[in-house]
Amino acid sequence: MIRIENVTAGYGDGPNILHGIDLQADGREIVTILGPNGCGKSTLLKCIAGFVKPRGGRVVLNGTDLTPVPANEKVRKHRMGFVPQSDNIFRTLTVAENILMGARFLPKAERAAAVERQFLAYPSLAAKASRKASALSGGERQLLSLARALVAEPTVLLLDEPSAGLSPAMVHEVFGAIAEIRDRSGMCIVMVEQNAFEALGVADRAYVLALGQVALEGRAADLLADPAMRHLYLGGAPETVAVPA
Repeated sequence: MIRIENVTAGYGDGPNILHGIDLQADGREIVTILGPNGCGKSTLLKCIAGFVKPRGGRVVLNGTDLTPVPANEKVRKHRMGFVPQSDNIFRTLTVAENILMGARFLPKAERAAAVERQFLAYPSLAAKASRKASALSGGERQLLSLARALVAEPTVLLLDEPSAGLSPAMVHEVFGAIAEIRDRSGMCIVMVEQNAFEALGVADRAYVLALGQVALEGRAADLLADPAMRHLYLGGAPETVAVPA
């Protein structure tokens, strides 16, 4: 569904951060992008989303070259959802108002029903529909950001470090919600993560970046068992981590 072909990218007049990246993610699949800080993970996600224009290569969605297409058009016309790492909710708005903001590109007659579907999917948010988003816990805010991205029923969902700043218990809950989205909707999900063990626990495949290039790629289970992956990028690993069959 998504193909990244030989993408190079950077910011302003600075040097390239990405150096010829190739990546593929299909429907009903979670692909996670791992690697140390500064390796280019978030830059790659922003290239896919349309916030950073590649200097070379292509971003292809369902056979259509979207390399020059800006982020707002990808959301509106190509059904791509994006959840940034920070500033991913409107704190002064209520929970319901936040989700409704995600439905702004839908026909007006469909918006209320679309919001209600998200409340059915996330009862904990429905119970706090009239509360300000600023009053939510970190995990609830992350679920709210997911619901707002999902309300327009995207076919592709991009997540930038969904576990950032969460407690271990909430990290597990959020990743469980992400896996449930894939299983329920058949959506293509691409996420950048620092929490490698949790990410590999729900991902189908993974790419590990180093210095702006793909250093390792493969099935999540295989990468978790790869000594090079464990030593160089995970710093050792527990012996039992749940991974997709």
